[in-house]
Amino acid sequence: MNNQKQISNTPMVLGIIGGILGLPSAFCSGACASCFAVITSYTDELDNNISETVHVFLYLGLISSILGLISSFLYKQNQRRWGLMIIFAGILSGINVFLFNFLSLIVCILFLISGGIILSGDKNQNL
Repeated sequence: MNNQKQISNTPMVLGIIGGILGLPSAFCSGACASCFAVITSYTDELDNNISETVHVFLYLGLISSILGLISSFLYKQNQRRWGLMIIFAGILSGINVFLFNFLSLIVCILFLISGGIILSGDKNQNL
């Protein structure tokens, strides 16, 4: 009687877990960036260099976490758009892995798996 395909809640759960873990990961990225800037820079411009570096990685982590949370809640409305957005959030959080922030690696993996599940379910729908 009802021919609509059921959409799984697994991507939403993975996205919510990734978004919640992404918030402390963003602050950890800022701390790791400040330590990295202190170690590599011995000039008079140390304070400006630390401030800029910390803000970039902190905001990058916060944006990816918030984008992943929003995408995980709204993916049922338009699977292709929000699936790509959650993959983009995974790539953004993956950039913080270069600061040896392995919590960000977990967030990246959760977002990429969630986006893959969303996009693989989108292929089965009739457009």
